Amino acid sequence: MSVPSSAGTPDASEAPFGIDELFFSRTDPGGIIQAGNAVFRRVSGYEWDELLAKPHKIIRHPDMPRAVFRLLWDTIREGRPIGAYVQNRAKDGRHYWVFAVVTPVAGGYLSVRLKPGSELLGVVKQEYTALGSAERAGALDPGVSAAALLARLAELGFPDYPAFMAAALGQEIAARDAALGHAPDAAVRMFAELMQTAQSLLRQSAIIVRAFASYENVPFNFRVLAAQLGQDGAAISIISGNYGALSAEMQRVLERFVASAQEVYRTINDGSFLVCTARMQREVLAAFAGEDEDDGPPREEEAAMLDQQQQDYQARAAAGLAEIARTAVQFQWTCLEMTRLAAGLEVTRIMGKVECARHTLAKDRMDELLAELETFQRTVATALKEIDSMNRDIQDRADDLLAGAAEAA
Repeated sequence: MSVPSSAGTPDASEAPFGIDELFFSRTDPGGIIQAGNAVFRRVSGYEWDELLAKPHKIIRHPDMPRAVFRLLWDTIREGRPIGAYVQNRAKDGRHYWVFAVVTPVAGGYLSVRLKPGSELLGVVKQEYTALGSAERAGALDPGVSAAALLARLAELGFPDYPAFMAAALGQEIAARDAALGHAPDAAVRMFAELMQTAQSLLRQSAIIVRAFASYENVPFNFRVLAAQLGQDGAAISIISGNYGALSAEMQRVLERFVASAQEVYRTINDGSFLVCTARMQREVLAAFAGEDEDDGPPREEEAAMLDQQQQDYQARAAAGLAEIARTAVQFQWTCLEMTRLAAGLEVTRIMGKVECARHTLAKDRMDELLAELETFQRTVATALKEIDSMNRDIQDRADDLLAGAAEAA
């Protein structure tokens, strides 16, 4: 049974918040509300004199996991933006879900919110319910709870929180456009495709890492075989040395290769989030300019702040696109280096096959080792070919996005 809304107790109803609406609020560094727009005031159910100079947690819903706010505050205090699903509570006890993008501004923080409507929202609701229950049942520290949330996101396919928030914001904007009957945002769609490509690139990189791990003992086994053959194994010993040297070099390059692949993935996620954030800020500025509410905070100051913020994030988004192109080119060079080393292993393997024909006593063992090397090389070559194709696709799309951004500027 619902308690009357005047008590502020949550009930099962939802506060009216249209998919076509955006709202914002601005706080000082301590989370004290300084300003907002008319939609924020209306959806919250409070009057301005009840909101201004009050803690932003006045609208916090008690079912929200503390882990989310821990991640949020840790991020923005470092001067970085963040996006998060948040369930809020209106003055009358009704709830409303938002996807909030919080960015640092002069003198505090700006939070721009849209009404979420993607399929991801249902997943998030389930995860928040489970996490909130665990927090209450075990009196979890917010830091421990935040670690649990990150671990769960990893299980869902998001290696870190920035990857999750970039994917979520892109999906929410796409869902909002579809619900409003708008044409799909070309940049949002292209970034979604880029993120899928980058995930595939990471998977192919992992295949190479696993293949290398299975190959590591082969040079040692060749040395053992050479020792067993005594003087007749001199040539095999040389081949083993060549394999060992190439293996050591490949290990060093492999570390750079994996780091470079992860950097491509990171820059794509960052770029997507920045582009979507700039769009939200641009749209909320336009909506704010069309409001006629005069009893709220000074409008000119807020409009100027919003305009400056959207300009800043437009510039950051453009820089992010350039960073994607740069990291993709850098990764291309690392791929070429890996390909060169793989070719060197192939030449050495052929030399091994020639030598194998001369040693009938050890032929079976040599055939076995050479077969292992051939499997390794084919696996690496196939993965590198896939990676090269995907990376070139990333470069082409980044160039298209840069060209589109230049035309829009």
